[in-house]
Amino acid sequence: MLATGALVGTHERTLDPKKRLTIPSAWRHALGSDYVYVMKEEGAPCLRLVPRGVFESRLAEIQEEPLSDEDLNDVLEKIGEDSELLEFDVQGRIRISDRLLAHANLKGTVVMKGAVRMARLWAPENVPQRSAVEVENLRAAMKKLRF
Repeated sequence: MLATGALVGTHERTLDPKKRLTIPSAWRHALGSDYVYVMKEEGAPCLRLVPRGVFESRLAEIQEEPLSDEDLNDVLEKIGEDSELLEFDVQGRIRISDRLLAHANLKGTVVMKGAVRMARLWAPENVPQRSAVEVENLRAAMKKLRF
């Protein structure tokens, strides 16, 4: 169930008439499962596509936390409310709920941007453009990660 590869590259797909989204075949292989989590990106008009193994390994890390931790419970409730576990159909499509599609304003074309361990799904008009400052931050992060 662990992801077997990285979600890289940028892909454009169109929602079909039934609002299904086809995930690139290379990404389906990298996801390592027939399921994927889709969740709201807080503070941005996009969705996160998270491999099942990545999402569930994060959940496993918090299993030892006390059930009485109300701050953690509030966060987990919000994550649970704003997430979906979706299964790929035989053609590699998923059907994201109308509520999540509306959060990201996804109506026709979907820009899928790989972020290595997850991906972001954007409406074309909402895709952020990289600035020179962000490029410098990227260089520093790449150095820190030893890439």
